[in-house]
Amino acid sequence: MIYIRIPEKHDAKGFLLLAKSGAPVTCLPDNIYGVNTEHVKILKRKRIPFKKLAAKACTFLSLLSLHEKV
Repeated sequence: MIYIRIPEKHDAKGFLLLAKSGAPVTCLPDNIYGVNTEHVKILKRKRIPFKKLAAKACTFLSLLSLHEKV
């Protein structure tokens, strides 16, 4: 899984593209998403800016968000 952050200005459009792809997307706080390589290609093709993030930091955020839901 690849973790990315989409800037606030492009987050809504970027998320819709990810969701419409049909492949599962992991949503984390602060406009961070866990995606696959196909998602990255879609965002690049549609010129949605994003930044790749270190997986270690995002895994920690994922665990925190799961803990908060319980």
